[in-house]
Amino acid sequence: MSLLMKTILIAIDPSIFRHGLTQIIATMPQPTDIETTDTCEAALALLDSRCFDLLITDLHPEVLGPVKQKCPEIKVMIYTSADEKRFAIDNLLAGADGYLSKSAKKEEMEYAVKTVLNGEKYMSGLVRQEMLNQLYLKRKAGHKRAY
Repeated sequence: MSLLMKTILIAIDPSIFRHGLTQIIATMPQPTDIETTDTCEAALALLDSRCFDLLITDLHPEVLGPVKQKCPEIKVMIYTSADEKRFAIDNLLAGADGYLSKSAKKEEMEYAVKTVLNGEKYMSGLVRQEMLNQLYLKRKAGHKRAY
């Protein structure tokens, strides 16, 4: 059984990150067709004529809605240097399918891309733990018992 070609749009600045991501993804076993742009505006213009399986972009929450309107099936992974504990959960709740720090190692990047392309959400262990902590505190506050 052959793997289907996946299409990925990388809209990241600076170019060193675009180039690095392209190189990492190109070496993965999953066949991919990769396009790159340096701005979200250029990515949105490209999405007017073509949809992709995955958009990897920096932290621009205002593009999530327009991207999903143009291509409802597209997966969006945020790849940023912004603080994970501060921004990841809100972006995931706003519709992002993955959130990855630019400080992540190559193996984590490969795993994140594979996870999102397989239709699952991706977040680091740090973000997962923060989400569980917030859920625990919310439940604890709402379910106080008298013992």
